[in-house]
Amino acid sequence: MSQSDDYLDQADDLDERLSGVDEPVLAEIQQSIIDLDADKTETLTKQAIEDGIDPLDLLQDGLTAGVKAVGDMFGRGEVFLPQLAMAAEAMKAGVRHVDPLLAEMEIAVGDTGGKVVIGTVDEDIHNIGKNILVTMLKANGFEVIDLGVEVPNERFVEAVEEHDPDILGMSALMTMTMDHQAEVIELLEERGLRDRVKVMVGGAPTSAEWCEEIGADGYGDNADAAVKRAKELVSEGRQSVTHRAEQAA
Repeated sequence: MSQSDDYLDQADDLDERLSGVDEPVLAEIQQSIIDLDADKTETLTKQAIEDGIDPLDLLQDGLTAGVKAVGDMFGRGEVFLPQLAMAAEAMKAGVRHVDPLLAEMEIAVGDTGGKVVIGTVDEDIHNIGKNILVTMLKANGFEVIDLGVEVPNERFVEAVEEHDPDILGMSALMTMTMDHQAEVIELLEERGLRDRVKVMVGGAPTSAEWCEEIGADGYGDNADAAVKRAKELVSEGRQSVTHRAEQAA
């Protein structure tokens, strides 16, 4: 694709990324997203589904991996926002065929799920990582309320009051916007809501150290890790409620 000719030569580790999957069609899906070719991504996704590829593998090792490759290049300054947005659109072309399959799988039921309010912080329009996590959370039995992008601090707090979630998730892709994550936690404390919800943060500039610094409860550097941590936090929260109820009795 002519849109990607100017930056594919800079991806020296591309072959290594693509060789990390067992199914050739997953590598082809990765490449189609790197090529910003939404039509090809959709066609290959349909082919993978027909071939019986596991929907989670298709999402994680194909679609997500392709977007992550472009995201890594964005982080190195090798591509810019237009390419990142086009990669996201290519991923969406495939995800819309995978989402129904994930919903049918009912991977997690009963006590393994929980309610999550999630959004990208104020002044930040990026939603690729958030959208991937939303899909993975739903696939693992979570109820997800997605507030979208450029979510004002106050709106996060209002959503906690309105939906009473187990977890509040905040994404930030830019260093200049990550401070909003700390500001929302401060607002929750001021309103007396902090003890009611577990807070998770994520995004390119964030880290486990940042999570600890601002007093958040969880962090994941990829969707799998974030879902695992979300399950742990929900379990911890329910155990705490049970313990308080037993003490009160």
